Amino acid sequence: MSSFWDRIYQSDSSFFGEEPSRFALSCYDDYMNKNNVRKILELGCGQGRDTLFFASKGIEVSALDYSNVAIDGLIELAKERNLLSNIHPSLCDVRNMIPFKNEEFDTVYSHMFFNMRFAWENVRSVFQDIKRVLKGDAFNFFSVRNHNDKSYGKGKKIDDEVYDLDGFQIRFFGEQQVKDLAKESGFEMLDIKEIFEEPVTLYLVSTRKTL
Repeated sequence: MSSFWDRIYQSDSSFFGEEPSRFALSCYDDYMNKNNVRKILELGCGQGRDTLFFASKGIEVSALDYSNVAIDGLIELAKERNLLSNIHPSLCDVRNMIPFKNEEFDTVYSHMFFNMRFAWENVRSVFQDIKRVLKGDAFNFFSVRNHNDKSYGKGKKIDDEVYDLDGFQIRFFGEQQVKDLAKESGFEMLDIKEIFEEPVTLYLVSTRKTL
């Protein structure tokens, strides 16, 4: 999978765009700024459009991805924008464990990360690990493509809720599935809203770790 994304990022230096996502903007405006979030972990940072936005707000970001090309590109962009002191990029496959100590972060953030082709047991174990690295009542923000997405059910089905669409292997989520995942992993649901962000339909999910 990492070699697949290496090829994608090599062919397009801004595959998901250069501006921060609507999800990053809403997380910052609605929660991070109001709660003085200073240290976050981003899972699946890709080429870093959201990483760079958070760092520009003075937030320390540990950014993980399993594409070498993505991490190398993020480092170069951070240098160009004088943000490298706020960004700590690392190559990592979090299915093997998130490489940080317990209760280290104010927030964990991921944008469409869980739409990758993870086995369901991997999704659940990563959520447990997210809870481990978060402080007492810290935030876990994540967005996922959902059943209202125009690509849901299209292409070749390769696993339960996972479809191959021209080489992109995508997991889709139902609303109740998202709520159940958060609850069983030890998170309080703060907000779930649906948006269309060309070409995908997403749930934007805000949760808080329960004690």
